[in-house]
Amino acid sequence: MAAFGLRRSAVVPALILVFFALVGVAGEAAGSGLALSLALDTMKYIGIGLAMAVIMSYAGYVSFGHSMFIGIGGFAAAYIVGGHYRQEILRYIVEEGLPKVPAGFLAKLLVESSLLAAGLAVLIAVVAGMPVLRLRGAFFAIATIGLNFVLLNLVRYYLKVSGLTEYGDEVAFPNMGLTTSDYYWIYYAFLVVTVAVAYWVRVSRLGYGLAAIREDEDAAEVMGVNTYLYKVIAFVIAGVLASLWGVADAFKTSYTAGEYFSLLHSIVMILENSIGGIGTFVGPVIGAIIYYPLAWVTQAVTAEAAYTVLGALIIIVVTFFPRGVAGLIREKIPRLREYLE
Repeated sequence: MAAFGLRRSAVVPALILVFFALVGVAGEAAGSGLALSLALDTMKYIGIGLAMAVIMSYAGYVSFGHSMFIGIGGFAAAYIVGGHYRQEILRYIVEEGLPKVPAGFLAKLLVESSLLAAGLAVLIAVVAGMPVLRLRGAFFAIATIGLNFVLLNLVRYYLKVSGLTEYGDEVAFPNMGLTTSDYYWIYYAFLVVTVAVAYWVRVSRLGYGLAAIREDEDAAEVMGVNTYLYKVIAFVIAGVLASLWGVADAFKTSYTAGEYFSLLHSIVMILENSIGGIGTFVGPVIGAIIYYPLAWVTQAVTAEAAYTVLGALIIIVVTFFPRGVAGLIREKIPRLREYLE
């Protein structure tokens, strides 16, 4: 097997990161806020799709409640930015009159929020994952939906009793003076982490073990794969990556628990993996690139139109492209298989 840096499939993640770096530089130079905003949202959809891929696409376990990790990530950012450091942020902006918080302080907020989000995600994924990952198929999917609603109400209760919000749902972040460009590079940093981790999992021994589980879990056990341990590790990694995107989103939009725990996030992540192709790193990337422009255009008309497109995509993919776009390309153009791992 080729070394990590020599694998042909590594070209795809490298191109993704180079492309969005160039878009960021070009967007800043041209002063195009719209281009940066669109690319920023595309990074988000790629990121959450790759997060879901670790447990769904790689291992074959569909987590309908995976939005709980996005909600937990947003909660961590709300606790750090909207609560713990609120007064210090206001001091920079209001009392000292700075246009935005200092870069070092912003980095501190991001790191502390991310560490808290990751820590909570690991705790939840291990404690909750140990029992629910003994379930399979629809039972696992239903159990994760239940976990999502349990965590949503626990977060709402904490926000209310802690005084972070009056109604236990929305936490408004203090103005940090950040620009679209600032948010872009925050999202890009999270994209780098997500792409690196998701690709590493796919081509590592862990990834091959998860592939064996996806194809035939019982056979994998007979062959000596510790399927339960592999599933727990995959659930933890998938949860941590999703929680980081909850952090990124909260920095940009503030935090509303009901929106962050919405099952729509899970459906979109599942759809991205299904459209792009199960079992590949590139699948959710392709799925995000197809889904987001359609969602953006139709959302501009009405929300109902966006949901109609979402439903239609699910029907089309399940009916005509069960292996997704990546699977179709791998089948029709065999020489590209090594690049679409």
